[in-house]
Amino acid sequence: MINFLRNLYYSFPVQLFILHFKRYQSLLFFWFILFSTIGGHFMKNYGGDALFLAPEYLGNVNAASAATVGVAIGVFIMSWNITTFILHSHRFRFLATTTKPFFKYCINNFILPLAFLLFYGVEAFNYETKKELVPIVEFIFTAAGFAGGFVVLIAFSFAYFFTADRRIVRTLTPLPNVPEPILPPPRDGQPLYVTYDMKVGYYLSTRLRFRKARDVRHYGEDFLNSVFKRHHFSAIICVIMAFVFMIF
Repeated sequence: MINFLRNLYYSFPVQLFILHFKRYQSLLFFWFILFSTIGGHFMKNYGGDALFLAPEYLGNVNAASAATVGVAIGVFIMSWNITTFILHSHRFRFLATTTKPFFKYCINNFILPLAFLLFYGVEAFNYETKKELVPIVEFIFTAAGFAGGFVVLIAFSFAYFFTADRRIVRTLTPLPNVPEPILPPPRDGQPLYVTYDMKVGYYLSTRLRFRKARDVRHYGEDFLNSVFKRHHFSAIICVIMAFVFMIF
C-alpha cells in the first residue's frame, strides 16, 4: 500500500498538478476566473455566469451557441497545455525520447481541465434545468453541441501536432553522450525516478496505461533540447492559429 501511494504521488499527472502550484502560480489566475465566473461569484451582476451556462447566438440558446463556447474552452485548454509545456518541458526530459511527447503531456496534464469540465457540466445542468426550466432533452442537445465544438477543436490541434511530430522525427537522430553513465538498479517494485528538478516514476501513455519513465541521461543534451525546441516552435504556431480562429 505504501509503495502504491508513493508511485501514485510520483506519477506524472500528480507531479504536474503539484508543479502548477509551485511554479508560475500567476497562470492559475485564469483558471480561478473561469471557476469563479461559472460558479456565480465573479461578474455575477453582469450575467457573467449566463455567458457560459446559457450562451446565446443570434438570440437563441441552442447547440450552435454551445458549440461556440466549446470551441472557446478548447482553445483555452490547448493554450494552457501549450504554455505550460513550453515553460516546464526541461523538467520532464524523458518525454523527448517518446513518440508524440506533446500529446502525452496533454494526457498527463488532465487534472485541472477535467475538474473544470466536470464542474462546468454540473453547473450548466443545474442552471439550465432549474433556473431556465429547459427540458432535459433540450439540454442534452445543447450539451452535445458543446461537446462537438470542443472535440473538433481538440482533434484539429492534435492533428496539427501529429504532423509536426513526424516532421521532427524525420529530421532528428539521437546523439548519445560518451561515456554512458552507470545507473543504479531500481529497488524491487520501485520505479527508477528520473530527476530533473522533478521526480517522475510513471506516466500515462496514449492508451491510458501507466508506463515507467525512462532515464535519459545517456542521451545527448543537444538531441533532447532540439526535440523540445522544435515542439515549442510548433506550439507557438498553434497558439497563433487558435487566436486567429477566435477572431473569426
